[in-house]
Amino acid sequence: MAKLRDCADPHKPLPPDHVAHSTYWWVTQGDAVLGSVELRHHLDHPLLLDAGGHIGYSVRPGYRGRGIATWALAAVLGRARARGLDRVLLTCSPENSASARIIERAGGVLEDVRDTAVGRKRRYWITY
Repeated sequence: MAKLRDCADPHKPLPPDHVAHSTYWWVTQGDAVLGSVELRHHLDHPLLLDAGGHIGYSVRPGYRGRGIATWALAAVLGRARARGLDRVLLTCSPENSASARIIERAGGVLEDVRDTAVGRKRRYWITY
């Protein structure tokens, strides 16, 4: 957790091959982790611009399909706006139709589908 906090602190040096980012976790009242969402402050690494994007999220398998990722994406979009980002890139695998729907419902516009160093990716931009 300390390493994740350090990646969000503009006064601390980043580990090699890391970019500044904030990680948010959502948990139940009983402290069970349901998932996380990461907001990358800049896309200053070529792989992130090509295949990773500003925002990545994951939901624990037993909690998928309950709207958690939709809620988390909306919440982190507000934080991205507060950071001064006027548009953000999100990506997903072409076969991940659930993630594509979440991104599209949040206003994502498909730029393209391309082969990247980590496989084929659908690339969406959300502009405020």
